[in-house]
Amino acid sequence: MKRSYTLVCFVFAFPLHFFAQSYYTVGVTFFNDTLQLYAEVFIPVNSAGQSIGVAVIQGSGASGTDNAWARSFAEQLAGQGIYVLLPDKRGVGKSQGDWKTASFEELAADAAASARYLQSEYSLEKVGVMGLSQGGVIVPVAAAQESGVGFVIDIVGSAVPFEDMIIHEVVNTSLREGLGPEEVRKVLELHVLMKEFVKTGDWGPLEAQYKELKASAWADYARTFPQDKDSWVWGWIRLNFDFDPLQYWAAVKQPAFIAYGARDEHDNVPVWRSVYRLQSVFAEKQKGNFEIHVYDTGHAMYQSDKAELHKGFVADLLKWIKEVK
Repeated sequence: MKRSYTLVCFVFAFPLHFFAQSYYTVGVTFFNDTLQLYAEVFIPVNSAGQSIGVAVIQGSGASGTDNAWARSFAEQLAGQGIYVLLPDKRGVGKSQGDWKTASFEELAADAAASARYLQSEYSLEKVGVMGLSQGGVIVPVAAAQESGVGFVIDIVGSAVPFEDMIIHEVVNTSLREGLGPEEVRKVLELHVLMKEFVKTGDWGPLEAQYKELKASAWADYARTFPQDKDSWVWGWIRLNFDFDPLQYWAAVKQPAFIAYGARDEHDNVPVWRSVYRLQSVFAEKQKGNFEIHVYDTGHAMYQSDKAELHKGFVADLLKWIKEVK
């Protein structure tokens, strides 16, 4: 395994306490089978007798160690004496591979590998996985794949089937863009055609629909849809279209902490349906070692008046991690 350390040179004209930090970072490489991945490990200066680590599962898109939202979680945890591994997603930054051609199960295998590395390299007693947004969808897969994962944290990861999540987000985005009821209906009609293309490969009906959209009053919004039959998006959707996280949640035996923002119901995630589905499957499996919290926040879990993590949420999360059995 390779490491690169982040070093800081101090100017001693300042008081030493000015430079006091509760953690430092180390650049490392590790492997999922033959795939080489890169991450930063946040190492607490004083772990206060704890021996706990958290491996982060990144959200959607090209998310890496420079993702400010993901780093804010790593900094909060490391500041409280918890080891954190924050990766470059496969195909991002210094990590090999390509997330655009990866299934959720393959990304979960990367996460499981990161948890194994963190635990073995730093001789930690317990290491869990924490998924952010789409990473929260992948969390139960990683836990089901890797019995050595000590606990599971899902931050605003939907618990509904992938197709349902897409439609929920698309409708909310359409409404925010100012589309009227009939236009939203046409958006859904377009998604029916997109679904058929994914299943059958018949591009014809979509081509005509896209031309109509380009000439419509909502052409700017229409540009967000993949309009080329050879777009990488179609292959990625085919890999993950039938994915339902609930089948994996049903197999999760590890303690779980799940958090949503109530206002996300009108944005990215069907919050209340996700909560209900999780409650239902946990009741069916007689799972008692979980907590589900819903806070008065949006998708980013920020305070309403500033771009920083909700204090109540952070307090609950840290307390749970430190007490998890």
